[in-house]
Amino acid sequence: MTAKVSSQLFFTPHEYFSGLIDDIYRAQRQIRMETYIFNQDETGESVLNALENAIARGVSLQLLIDGVGSYRDAGIIAERLRSPISEVRVFHPLPWDFSLYRRALYAGRWYSRLFYLVASINHRDHRKLCLIDAQIAWLGSYNITSDHANPESRDADDYWHDTGLRVTGSVVSSLAANFNRVWHRKIDSISARSRRFLASEAIAQRRQSRLQLMKVLENARQCIYVTNAYFNPSNQILKMLKRKAGEGISVKLIVPARSDIFFFPWLSRSFYVDLLQANIRVFEYGHRVLHSKTMIIDDCVLIGSTNLNYRSLFHDLELDLLSADAGIVARMERRFADDIQASSEISLRDRQQHPWLLRLLGLLSRFLRYWL
Repeated sequence: MTAKVSSQLFFTPHEYFSGLIDDIYRAQRQIRMETYIFNQDETGESVLNALENAIARGVSLQLLIDGVGSYRDAGIIAERLRSPISEVRVFHPLPWDFSLYRRALYAGRWYSRLFYLVASINHRDHRKLCLIDAQIAWLGSYNITSDHANPESRDADDYWHDTGLRVTGSVVSSLAANFNRVWHRKIDSISARSRRFLASEAIAQRRQSRLQLMKVLENARQCIYVTNAYFNPSNQILKMLKRKAGEGISVKLIVPARSDIFFFPWLSRSFYVDLLQANIRVFEYGHRVLHSKTMIIDDCVLIGSTNLNYRSLFHDLELDLLSADAGIVARMERRFADDIQASSEISLRDRQQHPWLLRLLGLLSRFLRYWL
């Protein structure tokens, strides 16, 4: 289930988008891109310019953007990239956004699309993937937006904690086939799917992806180190982490002290007592806005778009790469250690002294956890 690839990690938005845009400018045949957020801001404009340049050179383009995440600029982006050799599609446009119906993946008359989109309004495409000439793949937690660089901050060092990955090698063809299944809305049997990455290309297959994640955690024998932006675990994940800690495996969790979704730390903190009593060490990271979704499991790392929350586990399409590349694992271990040093470890006493109102809000937010 591990990927034999050549990999390169990125921890800053400048390095990630500079590398991605350079690869787009060097593309010769085909670009296939999938993202949750595509904003027409400074970063989005740079990517758009590179895509327009590629199309002008004769490079074909398939771009899939989400109807909620990219709601603001989806129509403008589609028009700017309009060409006989390019196609922009929108995953589940909002039901009232009739202008995007013709770009939806789902076919049919307008009233059948309306019914389908109303029923699917909670299901989003949260994946981040760019494929260049079927030879290079970019993935991770970066959306195409300047938000990751905190553009309103005067501090150039003020950017979100994200993780990006550039990979080459045999896994790219499998990722390309996976993209095609999303694009064409095709569903393969579980036996036909690649085991070198964790992916969901259809809502009905979310359970398969969850089972793959559970298998990865079940195989842990030494450590499970989790860094996750939105920690709202299913009962199954929570029980697994507690059981592995009970077996003597080192389980550590880094979650945000502050978040772009202001109430999410309240929800995550409602699990602390349960985690701490199971000998799971919990750290709150406050140096940056934490947006990464990574795990270190023994001598492997998992990097991608999946949050440990109900939205990622039950509703959205996600994509993560599992790698045993020794260099990548070593860099992720160093980063995790650095993040621990920049975090505050939570104790049971800390939790008991937390303001009662915030504890109550966290517990109340659990009633909405299935949609978060």
